[in-house]
Amino acid sequence: MLVSLFAAILSGLWAGVHTFVGGRECERPLAADETLAPVVRETMRMCWHMITGVLILMAVFFAAAYFEVAGFALAGTALALVFVVAGVGFAPLNGLSYRLVPQGWLFVPVLALGLWGLVG
Repeated sequence: MLVSLFAAILSGLWAGVHTFVGGRECERPLAADETLAPVVRETMRMCWHMITGVLILMAVFFAAAYFEVAGFALAGTALALVFVVAGVGFAPLNGLSYRLVPQGWLFVPVLALGLWGLVG
């Protein structure tokens, strides 16, 4: 279904933004921060790299769904749902502005496309 292709492209775009923009703005400064305890710094960096992999997998899942590989649309949509719930819920739960952490909102259209593909 064509909607899965759009979800794959959008997911891939966000994976690229995370990798290249997020790497420069978040991961590199974090790696250089000697004020953090090594276990904290390196665990946060490891989580950043894990998210990179998950974002790439989300795009791969939606691409597989486009080629009608069973179950992958559901897997990609489930990942998008997790990113929306965690990302959109994080800011208000922590008293932060979405201007500082808008990332969760990027996955609302991915989730919508995934749901459209599952229902349509």
